[in-house]
Amino acid sequence: MERKNVAWNMIGSLIYAGSSMLLTALVNHIVGTNQGGIFGFAFSTFGQQMFLVAYFGLRPIQSTDVSGNYTFGEYRRARYLTCVAAIIMGIGYIAWKRAVSAPDYTLEKCLVVFLMVLYKVLDGFADVYESEFQRNGRLYLTGQAMAFRTILSVFCFLTSLVITKNLVFSSAVAVVSQGAGILIFDKGMSRNMPTISAQKRKGKEWDILKDGGLLFLSVFLDGLIFAMAKYAVDAQMTSTDNAIFVAIFMPTSVINLAANFVIRPFLTKMSYLWEDKNLSGLVKEIKKLSGVILILTIIALAGAGAIGVPVLGAIYNVDLKPYLSGLLAIVFGGGLFAVMNLFYYVLVIMKQQKRIFFGYIPVCILSYFLSFSLVKVGGINGGAFSYLFAMLLLTLCFMGQAAYVLIKEKKGLIK
Repeated sequence: MERKNVAWNMIGSLIYAGSSMLLTALVNHIVGTNQGGIFGFAFSTFGQQMFLVAYFGLRPIQSTDVSGNYTFGEYRRARYLTCVAAIIMGIGYIAWKRAVSAPDYTLEKCLVVFLMVLYKVLDGFADVYESEFQRNGRLYLTGQAMAFRTILSVFCFLTSLVITKNLVFSSAVAVVSQGAGILIFDKGMSRNMPTISAQKRKGKEWDILKDGGLLFLSVFLDGLIFAMAKYAVDAQMTSTDNAIFVAIFMPTSVINLAANFVIRPFLTKMSYLWEDKNLSGLVKEIKKLSGVILILTIIALAGAGAIGVPVLGAIYNVDLKPYLSGLLAIVFGGGLFAVMNLFYYVLVIMKQQKRIFFGYIPVCILSYFLSFSLVKVGGINGGAFSYLFAMLLLTLCFMGQAAYVLIKEKKGLIK
């Protein structure tokens, strides 16, 4: 069972991440970079932010709730609320952008953004089933459901786009197929699990949202900081520039995916080291993982410098020759993001969620001014360097917080 869980979880995660990384590239080739840029922003930037609202950071809470504090029915009801909130926020954002940026936010762009919000919200809703499979020790079902519904929706979307060349219609097809995938795979698999309880106690959904509130705000701000440069490019440049920025941004996803495969297997060990007050052992693990991330980042920088521009240019159907410095800045920033994630997990292990949240707030504010200022001055390369600076600030913030807690704990042990 354990091997099956690990194998299918990896398969599902790779298919999900791979499709997210390559969809914009395929849209660029099928209907051109202008529409590809619209889709890239709608899918990987704003749609992803609304996914975080629907997701609400509840998987860690639900999947580890082995004592059954809340039933599946209560978690699902809570997810209904977060999904509705995400749709309302999405409509509000689109209406605001349409009002202040009417020439840039055409009806087509508004419709594509809205449909990708629906698509990502459904993705967030599917997670309530997939978290429940994990809670019941059936992580392989989580991987299977994620893999099959992703393949279904991506296949239907791309097939429609190739045939019709209509991005709005194809986005609507993606939404319908995503909903069908949830009904067939997620809900279908849940019917075969008698341990899943649909019972609901009055008001428990609000308790769940309260439990996940701080974690959600942290995850939301993290997503906002990560994507702030993309928002700046979308606000101040063209849809084609959006497509170019998505192209040079792609390596960060690869680095982060690789880093997570390295980091996550060690989280349980680091948790035990912290609980046992083995601080020297914990520091040793942190140094080891930081070293692995550093090596991965150096390899990625070397690869990006040597072949990044022609390879990514061919994949995304864009000319990246003027943006080598921006690409290298993005890759370096991706490495820092991976290090930041390591120290994020360290702070979670230390039960320092409040420090995480209050670390995000000033960096989010600074990243807003950095991104919009540097994009205005330096265009796409300026946006890339604003991302690098934001990741550096966040990494130093979390690293400093973790060092402070470790030193304080060490002094407590010496006394």
